[in-house]
Amino acid sequence: MNKDFEIQAFKTLSRPEKISFLENDFVGSIINLEEKTINSSMREIILDEKENSFVRKIGLELFTDLVVLGKLKSRQGLSLLIDDWLPSSEIFIELQRLKDLYLYYDDSNEEIEIIYKQKLDDSEAELVSESLLNLGLINFQKALTSVSEEECSKALTISKSYFIKSNEELENRIDSNFYFKVVSILGEIINNRWGSAKEYIRELGNILFQRDVFSFNYKLENLQFSFYKMLTSLQKLCNQQPNNWLDYRSELDNVYLCYSEITNSTLKQRLNEKSVASSLGNFVSEKIFEPYFTIHFSSEITKLNVRLRELQQGTEEYNFLSYLKSVIEHSNKKKVESDSLGRMFKNLFPTHNPVIIEQLVNEIDKPSDCLKAFETLTNKSNSELVDSLIFASAKMQGDKKYWANNSDENERNKYLANLVEARGFSIKDQTQWSTSNEGKKSGEIDIFITEKDGSPKSIIEALILDSLKTDYVILHLDKLFRYDTTGLENNYIITYSTAKDFAKLWNKYKAFISKHVYNYKFIDYEEINDYNFTDIKIGVAKHLRNGKKIKLYHIMINLSER
Repeated sequence: MNKDFEIQAFKTLSRPEKISFLENDFVGSIINLEEKTINSSMREIILDEKENSFVRKIGLELFTDLVVLGKLKSRQGLSLLIDDWLPSSEIFIELQRLKDLYLYYDDSNEEIEIIYKQKLDDSEAELVSESLLNLGLINFQKALTSVSEEECSKALTISKSYFIKSNEELENRIDSNFYFKVVSILGEIINNRWGSAKEYIRELGNILFQRDVFSFNYKLENLQFSFYKMLTSLQKLCNQQPNNWLDYRSELDNVYLCYSEITNSTLKQRLNEKSVASSLGNFVSEKIFEPYFTIHFSSEITKLNVRLRELQQGTEEYNFLSYLKSVIEHSNKKKVESDSLGRMFKNLFPTHNPVIIEQLVNEIDKPSDCLKAFETLTNKSNSELVDSLIFASAKMQGDKKYWANNSDENERNKYLANLVEARGFSIKDQTQWSTSNEGKKSGEIDIFITEKDGSPKSIIEALILDSLKTDYVILHLDKLFRYDTTGLENNYIITYSTAKDFAKLWNKYKAFISKHVYNYKFIDYEEINDYNFTDIKIGVAKHLRNGKKIKLYHIMINLSER
């Protein structure tokens, strides 16, 4: 074969020779060829149903790469994949077509979206799953480029549902699971729930590790890794607390480094993959960076000015700090948009009185006011949690289906958790957390209460007693302390009593917990008589854990047959 690629000479090669040529020598052979010749030759290979399917697949991949390199035009790719495409019985040919179609989405969005939706009725699970994945990516991109918060939220929800379905259609699909986590992270961050977002980011790292361990085509700088780098850098950036800085020069350097990692992430991807990554970068900047800088760096404007005088104008760090300063100053000169804030607060605090939210929003005139309003709505005291638990206990007593042996512990826990959640607390029911009482694997907490940002607040452990069974009580006490890996200030033990003599059981229970030897030193016990309920008892035990006082509330509910 001559140095320049000739389609007729290519056809005379054996299958192994064709594959070897396409993989090793093809790019060098087309350098001097005209676009028209390259296009017609590649189409002849790809659309030839008599050609080996693997050769056709490699040809299709190369065709799209040539579009990226500028040797072919996007419209030529669309003509091949849409106008002139003939359905193939070879699944991986059709699969490659579906993968590459998404890369042209910006050039022909409606037509490509229709093709994916039509493929959802296909009998081949691989094709259905790939179509669902790409529909998820399409809606992800719609969310990132949306104008209104409502459009963004709707598109993110649709995107998540497609990723879930893609994974269900083809079990353990890593890419679908990865993008589902990315969308979930953005949803958590937008709603200021950083505690949950951090856990999702950790899971992203595990997914990438799993993918790379089992992959024979490892490429470090791909789209998924770029997303991961962007989100981990975002997490590091938003962990900054300017008010606590001792060396502001060094800390500003760290902020700049995190920002650069996000904005300069290597995104050398094919066509529309680069478009999605760029959209994510813009989304992060507009929806997360600027509000964060406004709230957390407003009081640091003097330090910024000092640092700017020390830096040479025109350097990247100087330009970044100038941008940061302009964001802060611009936000201080204008009243924060009340409509946007109102929607955000109502989404974050759906159980709060909307009139109170409106009053707080109307008082916001500068970033620090926004932070104060958020703190006012977020802070729910432990006394409110105790009130909510007593309220839920009283409601449970009023429903016969929870008496005696009419329901099990899980049913009661769910009922209790739902009522407490309805009063504004964030609940995670039956959460995987820490280690089991055997210390070997993950176990379950009965009810796990979190702060609004997803960080842990309190653990509730429940049990059923018809008489005092000390070994059983000890098991649950040890379980609670073992699960509390961080040393929470307030935790709860709730006992569903089915004993015939409720008062007798309560007295024995009090005596036992006051004498028991705990892993964390017992200080004292006090019964609480603030609630006018004879059949609900509550007391609080104080313990010393690593030099800090913690409280364990003991609540017993009389659920015996009346």
